Amino acid sequence: MTEGKLCRLRERIESLASDGGEYYLVCGRYGDRPVPADACRFDEPTAARRAATLTEEYRAALREYDPALPQYDIVVRQTPDIGTTASPADTIESAPEDGR
Repeated sequence: MTEGKLCRLRERIESLASDGGEYYLVCGRYGDRPVPADACRFDEPTAARRAATLTEEYRAALREYDPALPQYDIVVRQTPDIGTTASPADTIESAPEDGR
């Protein structure tokens, strides 16, 4: 595994992102925003799901260097409308990072 692989994965994630997208990635268990997609938003749920898969690949590759890197169950969430709060029902898809 090389630094180049991590850079390519990050670039692919960022290419799916948009400035004003309403979808984002989060750990379904802890609520953390997973690096490298922690600041990314996506226009479409399909783009967000693809980014979730790429984020899992990135984190698996990074874990080869840092086995203590937290394992996240990455899910896609939709930003709630103004005046409402997010709930588990806003979750689009869950994909455990460890493949279970």
